[in-house]
Amino acid sequence: MKFLSEKKQLSCSPRQVRSKPFQALCLTALGLLVLVALWDFPNAQSTDAATQLVGRFGAYVAVWAYSLLGRAAWLIPVSCFWLAYAYLFRRLHLLGWRKLIALGLVIVSSVAWLSWFEAIFMMTPAALPKGLGGYFGKSLYEQLLLPFLGPFGSGLLLTLLLGVNISIVLLRNVNATVDRWLEKLSQWRQKCKKKRTAERSAFKKEPPIGPSLAITSVESKDEAPESLGELLQAQRDADTLDPLATLPAHATNAGATPLKIIEETPVEKAAFPVPEIKGDYQFPSLGLLRAPSKIAQADADDHAQRAEMLQRILGDFGIKVKLGEVHTGPVITRYDVLPAPGIRVEKILNLDRNIAMGLKAKAVRILAPVPGKGCVGIEVPNSHPMPVCIREILESTAWVNANAKIPLTLGKEVSGRPLVADLTRMPHLLIAGATGSGKTVCINAMITSLLYHASTEELRFVMVDPKIVEMQVYNDLPHMLIPVVTDPKKVPGALKWLINEMERRYQIFAKLGVRNISGFYERQQGKGDTASSLEERAAAAMVSVPRNDSIEIPKKLPYIVCIIDELADLMMVAPADIEACIARLAQLARAAGIHLIVATQRPSVNIITGVIKANLTSRIAFKVASKVDSRTILDGGGADHLIGRGDMLFIPPGMTQVIRIQGAFVSDDEINRIVEFLKRNGPPQYAEEMQRQIDASETGTVDEEADEWEDALIPQAIEVLRASKRASTSLLQRRLKIGYNRAARIMEILEQEQIVGPDNGQQPREILKDINTL
Repeated sequence: MKFLSEKKQLSCSPRQVRSKPFQALCLTALGLLVLVALWDFPNAQSTDAATQLVGRFGAYVAVWAYSLLGRAAWLIPVSCFWLAYAYLFRRLHLLGWRKLIALGLVIVSSVAWLSWFEAIFMMTPAALPKGLGGYFGKSLYEQLLLPFLGPFGSGLLLTLLLGVNISIVLLRNVNATVDRWLEKLSQWRQKCKKKRTAERSAFKKEPPIGPSLAITSVESKDEAPESLGELLQAQRDADTLDPLATLPAHATNAGATPLKIIEETPVEKAAFPVPEIKGDYQFPSLGLLRAPSKIAQADADDHAQRAEMLQRILGDFGIKVKLGEVHTGPVITRYDVLPAPGIRVEKILNLDRNIAMGLKAKAVRILAPVPGKGCVGIEVPNSHPMPVCIREILESTAWVNANAKIPLTLGKEVSGRPLVADLTRMPHLLIAGATGSGKTVCINAMITSLLYHASTEELRFVMVDPKIVEMQVYNDLPHMLIPVVTDPKKVPGALKWLINEMERRYQIFAKLGVRNISGFYERQQGKGDTASSLEERAAAAMVSVPRNDSIEIPKKLPYIVCIIDELADLMMVAPADIEACIARLAQLARAAGIHLIVATQRPSVNIITGVIKANLTSRIAFKVASKVDSRTILDGGGADHLIGRGDMLFIPPGMTQVIRIQGAFVSDDEINRIVEFLKRNGPPQYAEEMQRQIDASETGTVDEEADEWEDALIPQAIEVLRASKRASTSLLQRRLKIGYNRAARIMEILEQEQIVGPDNGQQPREILKDINTL
């Protein structure tokens, strides 16, 4: 393909950002001249240049600079040196219009502040007849600020203005710096609050009334054992009570141990979270994203009350349990319970609605049992949920250390740990859930994470949005191969182009003697071929790749991610073509570096067919209406008990165990800011050949036949009759995957054209014409 091989039409060629040494040299020379002139002319009243180092030029520069700006004239050479550094070391992109305006405000506020300082302390140097701030500063202070704000108000305003603008000029991201300071202050306050709470609870003693729980808030599962005296006292107390009612967390035969509350794991920030520039490509800064807000979490007493209430609710149904650990998260808290001997877990599993009503919760999800643990987990929504911002994950060490080629930020687990998945290992993803449950936000978070990771030379997008309004903002991205496809009739053409591109890449691999895209890059770097997985080897074996020695080997083969936002709309237009293309890409495109992300709001069997489901093993389920929909997505229940707003269940690659995640949130304003920033890398270089093939598919022969036959599926129906030698409505339903009404209508049209005979009861219709001649 020319868009990947030819240098002039390279589809991933962003705007060049080069060093400018000539401009840097000129600015450095100018700064040195002004610096020496100001230093050599301490007296601004004379322009005698007879014995001066810079001559008459320096004399006039010094006199006018000192007269207009006063001592603030020294900011002129400093600004020249700063600009020279930016030109020389390719940092000119840091000098946005905000920093340039801030630099001008620094000079203006400096001259006014020096005039204020001179007026307050009555210091007028003899060498500066116009004062410390020069004529400009004196006029600004005495004629504008002093009559309006007075000396105190003027000094306060000028000091604040000077400090803020200096911070904007010197700091790369003021908001991020302030957020870090505020976060450190908040952590210190939380630590002090926990310390005071621990001190109060240590001296607080109340008489026990019935069964009671000792509470200990921990951050890890390793705890020192209780003393022998405490164990013996607990045993004496337990002898008079029901042993199952007095044994909360991990109770032993010796007595009751404290209720362990495993607090949410704090997100560890990385020193350098995202790159600023890679080659000539500029990455967006994290300052474009919203910083996470701190919301008060429930304390240990609230969790203990819920645990006791949960134990009492189960006891009302005749189920005796011991309370285990409590795992707190940003949105969900999981309470582990240990059933008494003889209690079947199925009995607890059927009480989800009763538990939700007793705890006054939106929904309750029960894990029976918790994988890898001998207990039952009951997940309850928090009273004060904490939103998960995508910036928090992109700043974490989990993102930096993910070592993923196509990393996707999904959100946080129940424990609060950030979850970053690699799309190349999935290698395709199916997303399903009801309307408004968070699918589009999840897709936007995935796209955002890829924009912070890969340049246009590493990754390209193909986006399909039949709903039209969701993805139009991404049309200006330089990563786009084609504009967002909104016409469902054009989607089969786009998928067929991806299949052709996949086969072309396999021809390139065959010529180089490698098996996948990783081996391609290893061979281009002069290394040996990397070991491919069994799936990639099987996919390569399924593709018949004739050796083509004339094919051109490109320097770069970017990964291609195809995102389909609504599969149901496509399956209504061309179900056979869409299903066949998705199945072929899902089976074979992994080794070629082409990956699919497919989403739908209708998780029914006629949309997520068996073929699609078998080839998209990694799946995400948002909240659905029924257990049937949950089984369609996950092969099991659970999605019907989610609470919505980003709450999801994820099946990792190669596993059957689901993980509950609170999805990362990214707003429309954040997306608009990121796209606006990435425009400076240049406009998108569309693949013209792909666009031509898509346009040709819309006006192909099938549509002409459809116009002739009044239905687009009649030519396919004739092919079914030709292959099966039978004509029946039920046969068309099964082969074309359509409903009864449409199949009956097609059969009526064939009867009107005298291709098939009239209805023959339970027997197939008679075929009147020679099918092979049609």
